[in-house]
Amino acid sequence: MSLQRPAFHRSATLKLLGVGFLALLMAIPLSMLDDLRREREGRRGEAEQALAASYGDAQRVGAPLLRVPVEVHETRSDGVVVPHRYWRYLMPDRVDAEAVLTIDRRRRGIFELPVYQADVTLATTFSQPRAALGAFDGEVAWSQAELVFGVADPRGLRRIAPDFEEVEAARTESLGEGPGGLSMFRLARVDLAQRDTPVVGQLQLGLAGSRRFDWLPLAREYRAHLSAPWPDPNFSGAFSPTRSRIDANASEAAWQVLEFNRNLPAVFAGGEIDAAQMSAQAFGVGLYEPGDVYQRNERTLKYGLLVIALSFGVFFLFETLAKLRLHPVQYLLVGTALATFFLVLLAASEHVRFGIAYLMASVVLIAMIAGYAGAVLRRPRHGALIASWLALLYATLYVLVGAEDYALLAGSGLVLALIAATMYLTRRIDWYAFGAPVPPELPTAAEQAS
Repeated sequence: MSLQRPAFHRSATLKLLGVGFLALLMAIPLSMLDDLRREREGRRGEAEQALAASYGDAQRVGAPLLRVPVEVHETRSDGVVVPHRYWRYLMPDRVDAEAVLTIDRRRRGIFELPVYQADVTLATTFSQPRAALGAFDGEVAWSQAELVFGVADPRGLRRIAPDFEEVEAARTESLGEGPGGLSMFRLARVDLAQRDTPVVGQLQLGLAGSRRFDWLPLAREYRAHLSAPWPDPNFSGAFSPTRSRIDANASEAAWQVLEFNRNLPAVFAGGEIDAAQMSAQAFGVGLYEPGDVYQRNERTLKYGLLVIALSFGVFFLFETLAKLRLHPVQYLLVGTALATFFLVLLAASEHVRFGIAYLMASVVLIAMIAGYAGAVLRRPRHGALIASWLALLYATLYVLVGAEDYALLAGSGLVLALIAATMYLTRRIDWYAFGAPVPPELPTAAEQAS
């Protein structure tokens, strides 16, 4: 009697290809979950923007500037002479800036935003303001010189207190948009027609903002110091701190920027510096939150297909080694449950800490799949083995998600170890014989005689 060829549904090769196709098919719900994550992250961004709009957005703080009006006369093509007035600005010779931040949180629905109140002091020195402004074309109204100051978001201003020596006090008022897109304010009037002595003083600010606090080095020598009760600062921008200190409860940093370090002129006319040039020189601190919930969900989802493929592989090994049969529908049910883990994790992590959400979702999933596996594999021991495998897999995944810098190295090592384990466990399997029907036993001589 010739042996029959293995039927389609009993061929190990075809079954393995089918399991692989089912694993790839699970990329569809994983992609939908990633779209949902992006939508939720977008909603959080909208909530943060609304909070920032009402409280104060990321702030950029420069320094007091001296400005003088200059009148020039332009001759039109028809011969008519038209007067034209513009402002010429001068940066200080030195600024010593100090900021102390107090951190708070504001909520909108389930989303929250780190905000701050900053007490800022800008000690400012103009050594020889009239000589530093130099000579230029036009008629200069030296007696109408002013001290002005710019900030990124005026909604966050709580207090402006200028204190300069031998300077005529003036009511602080808004001047609209100024150089670099900053909102400008008049601080005081300085009669440079009668003096060319140093202008020295300080400006104190009460400033509210969110997400970031930046300095603008608008001085020939700009020294800045910042401290905040924030354990995870992101010191970034055009210049790195000359020194910094970070501990479990607070952080501080100091910067020094000289005139030749920055790409801004010390004397300039209004309109010569645009917003992009100004913001490119900013530096400071971002209120970085490590392990952002949506970033962690994104990194977890990136391993989703690998988790499902490895789990399908374990079920296939049980089929192979224990000579059991599983239907493709059962694989799909297990895959759907594995994909649901990421949905539960995303939903729970918006309300509790990510670690707790991960533990809750993984425990529920492992219990559900282990119970189902014990039933379909017909042995509770097999369900316990599946539970142990999933517990190890999800524990490893949690470590990978938390280890940003070493995630690729650890993930590739895990895949290599699993491939090696699979090769070891299946080294004695005759894949050609697997699934072939067993031929009937031939009758013995005694049975044939009878």
